[in-house]
Amino acid sequence: MKHFAVIGDPIAHSRSPELYAPMFEKAGIDADFLRLRVSAEELFDIKETAEQLELSGFAVTMPHKRAIIPYLDALDPEAEAAGAVNVVTVEDGRLIGHNTDGRGAVNALSETGITLLSGKRAVILGRGGAAAAAEAALRSEGCGCLSVARQRVPERNGAVRGTFLDLSVMENAISMAERITGCLTFADILINATPLGMEGGGDFSDLSFIKRLRKDCTVFDFVYRPDGSDTSLISAAKEAGLCAIGGERLLYHQGLLAFALWMGVEGR
Repeated sequence: MKHFAVIGDPIAHSRSPELYAPMFEKAGIDADFLRLRVSAEELFDIKETAEQLELSGFAVTMPHKRAIIPYLDALDPEAEAAGAVNVVTVEDGRLIGHNTDGRGAVNALSETGITLLSGKRAVILGRGGAAAAAEAALRSEGCGCLSVARQRVPERNGAVRGTFLDLSVMENAISMAERITGCLTFADILINATPLGMEGGGDFSDLSFIKRLRKDCTVFDFVYRPDGSDTSLISAAKEAGLCAIGGERLLYHQGLLAFALWMGVEGR
């Protein structure tokens, strides 16, 4: 039997085991998939953990997508470009970091009919690993991106991207970004890559910014609820008559790509 896992903190909400179980079954692969709560303090020991559990690979979720990089042996080009990892393969004892979040997001958008991203404009809420992966993938398709974060985002070379500093509430950052750039007014795609809306966590306190979006704007919430219900952002987008994509579609599409990396065959 092969062993796989998803690591994060918190982790109980993850639907990854339910995603991969039918893929393994359809491919005739004897495998299990575990949820592993790994704290930031335990992350340095991830290689030993993988060896002890005999993992053939594992997924990485927040808040470890950037923090895990120093403990890996190598990164693939997409993970390098994003500066974040959401999938790790184990190859001859070496941990190789990959990123399927960005391509998964592009594929989820394509599923809704957005097959041409060149010339479009996206507003990405958040500064974590998923946000970085989405931005890298969208830019590679010719899509313009503006990141809106509660704090400035340092690049790996020490420079600072963004102009929205020390705003403790995301809605304040969104409001300032709109005043400065008009980003909501011109957005073709709005992506929530923050944890806001996650079950058991914080949520948007004011979703009135949705009203500033054009009627042909697509709202993509990377967050999903374990029970399959809509997040408040998705509900607000639907009420406004906008095309809305929930995080379960990102989970599905990035999962297909992860499965292919682990098993060498396409998932279904």
